[in-house]
Amino acid sequence: MSGFIARMLGRDPASRRARAERLLSEERFADARWAIEGLDGPEATALRERAQDGLVELNLVEARARFSSSDVAGGREHLELARQFGATTEQLRAVRRMARELRETAEREAAAAQADPVEPEGDDPLWSLPPEDPRIRYALKLEGWPDDLRLRLAALGPEFAALVLSIDDGGAAAAHEALASYSEREPAVYFEQARAAMLLGQVAVMVRDLEAFAEALGHRRVAGVHTAIQLARGLVSLRRASEGLAMLDTELKRSDDLDLAAARLTLLEAIGEHAQAEKGAVGLLGRASRDMGLYHLLGRVRLAQGNRLGATQALEGGLTTCCSSPGKCGNQPFDASAGRLLARLYLEDRIEPKRTQELLRELERSVRAPGWEDLYLAALVARNREAPDALRMARSLWSEAPAGDPRRARVAQAFGF
Repeated sequence: MSGFIARMLGRDPASRRARAERLLSEERFADARWAIEGLDGPEATALRERAQDGLVELNLVEARARFSSSDVAGGREHLELARQFGATTEQLRAVRRMARELRETAEREAAAAQADPVEPEGDDPLWSLPPEDPRIRYALKLEGWPDDLRLRLAALGPEFAALVLSIDDGGAAAAHEALASYSEREPAVYFEQARAAMLLGQVAVMVRDLEAFAEALGHRRVAGVHTAIQLARGLVSLRRASEGLAMLDTELKRSDDLDLAAARLTLLEAIGEHAQAEKGAVGLLGRASRDMGLYHLLGRVRLAQGNRLGATQALEGGLTTCCSSPGKCGNQPFDASAGRLLARLYLEDRIEPKRTQELLRELERSVRAPGWEDLYLAALVARNREAPDALRMARSLWSEAPAGDPRRARVAQAFGF
């Protein structure tokens, strides 16, 4: 039996409390929290509160680190986790205050760099900067741009380079505003404006900037990002999925790019066109037979249509085709997400117990800290073994899912409540 599954199913409350105590001493707060899941009494309550406090502090520390490294999205994610684990208003406010101060400092530095730029050495306004100048980083960033656009951006000079770098250094708001004067004469700048808007969470602005970029230059692959895919995702977020689909269809008439085709299938899945997504995934696998993401998508859309057998066949096909050794899919790590879905289907349907154990062992090796889906698997194992804690585990998982979350219906169906 998989390690974290086995830990969840321990029948001796005293042993589980002792294990939780040891895990807390090792600062493994998530494991400690789930080691006592379902236990009642003052001792278990005290242990649970200590685990919750530890998880709050861990996520607050990580949020500070993410904000300090200009990873705004990551900082917000860990701040939300801290809130879910019970962080106080003052704790959350303190981290937000720190993030705001960092952003304001970066914006002031970006404004100062624009007002008092470092004089370049030589004739080239960017490439001849002194080696220690941070804008040398910008020259490296430009390596990911198409040749024609790279030269056009390099010609905009060091002040522009400083603005672009400030996006990554916490100054996205000031940079977006200042870059507008550049995009008026060089439309390639719209890509950087879109990137700043994305970091600020301003999806509508990002979409507007990407549309302006595409109107002037066509959709391109820039710095590892295809602008059509990025735009399609933004349109879906704005509930304009039909526009996103039409745009991808137009682009696919010009290019047979696999990433574009896969993005189109993901969009079809997102808007509920599961039959079309299934047909497209089957066709695309003829060109990319070792793309585990396609097998996973095929499994999901078949499941959404009620074809559970077809879903398991797709997932098994992907794992068999891609995986040449335990824990590996070709030269990729084991696809824990696909393996988790396959194990879930087998456990819910009470079939393939031997294969299920293999999948759980793979998940044990791949998953560092069990999340909700892993704990759902543990509850299903408990149900199938008729363990006394099964229903209690299920009710706890049900209560953790927000109202309206489809996971609630899944738990209720599997456990009959």
